[in-house]
Amino acid sequence: MFPSLIYTNINKNMSNDFAGVVKQHWANMIEDNLQKTLLATELCEMVDIPNGTTKNLPNVSFQASTDYTKYTAVTFKDAKTGTEQLVINVTPVVPFQIDDLDVEDNYISMAPELTRNASYMLKSRIDGDVLAEVLNAKWKYDNAGVGLNAGTLTPVALTTGASQNISTVFGMAKALLTNTGVNASNLCLVVDSFTLVALTTLGLETFGDKATEAYEKGFRGMFGGMKVYEASNLTSSTVLDIATNPTAADYVVVQGVTFTFVASVGTTAGNVLIGASADATAQNLVAAVNGAAGAGTTYVEVGADARATLSGITATDGTDLVSFVSKRGALLASSSMTAAANDFRVQALNCAIMEKGAIKLSIRDSVKIKQQSKNGTLVEEYLVYARYGLKTTVRGAERMVRVLVSSISAEA
Repeated sequence: MFPSLIYTNINKNMSNDFAGVVKQHWANMIEDNLQKTLLATELCEMVDIPNGTTKNLPNVSFQASTDYTKYTAVTFKDAKTGTEQLVINVTPVVPFQIDDLDVEDNYISMAPELTRNASYMLKSRIDGDVLAEVLNAKWKYDNAGVGLNAGTLTPVALTTGASQNISTVFGMAKALLTNTGVNASNLCLVVDSFTLVALTTLGLETFGDKATEAYEKGFRGMFGGMKVYEASNLTSSTVLDIATNPTAADYVVVQGVTFTFVASVGTTAGNVLIGASADATAQNLVAAVNGAAGAGTTYVEVGADARATLSGITATDGTDLVSFVSKRGALLASSSMTAAANDFRVQALNCAIMEKGAIKLSIRDSVKIKQQSKNGTLVEEYLVYARYGLKTTVRGAERMVRVLVSSISAEA
């Protein structure tokens, strides 16, 4: 899906020139890594948009059958048509910089690490956006069973052992699709690593004749007649109740990153200033999680690794609460708060059952690298980016089920 990686040097007067080395090593490695690991290309129908950024996707409504009576005219009905659009409108960028002296001293060891990091972040972004499309599915399975994906859903807690419900949850969700005419032989089940453990316990069927590439893209075997894919970028959500202003030293952990509430912001990474009210403190926490304005004043920025971990996680302030949404799998959120009512609610994870091709994806040509010199230094700045667009059509939504499961129970 990435036929050629384009390398562009936008600064003609650079202090160094190792463009050929960068192109040969970095470009090829990023390209190869994405081709091998993108789950999106396994699940989606890939659409080519060679010119422009938009492709029209016409659709025709189904016509119901009717009975014919001899010598009696049939009543004709108009065929209804519509058009949906797939637009290339997303451009994720992975920036990094290297001093020329490091290139001379450490190039061999640095290049693989930097390219792996860039590849991983682009893969996470694309796969996360693709898997989030399950929120647009027509159907759902939650604690109330099968039905339309509308209104407030309650996640179902998966259980193993003698009273296991996993076969029922995923089996009924699959039945919902096959009952509506979806091609059962082309169905796939996408789960996270924790749910995969439960499937394996029940008897996940594995096969030795699958290509290595399929396993690199997440294929793990068969369950209930469906191809099973393991994904680390499913969409999850939870809510932190915070009606009472936190006390100094209270803290919350989101995806392994700790945010500590303090009376004075200080200099420790992850500190969050306690405001004049619970809502003011909640807003400071939201800014800290999102990396928004206020660093150094209302919160202390976390380290580069922690910020990368939080990529794909968004916090939103509400009335006496903070909502969290992640495209990086289960949030694994926890808290230690003086006020017992300040805690996390149940954490919900969106698994998916879909017919392959239900989501349409278009990736523009290739990954690109742009390079520029940082004025007054021997530093070269690199921007690694891709362009793509996603669309779940009306027909595609009918071929997907959103399976909402509880990843972590509510805090007591």
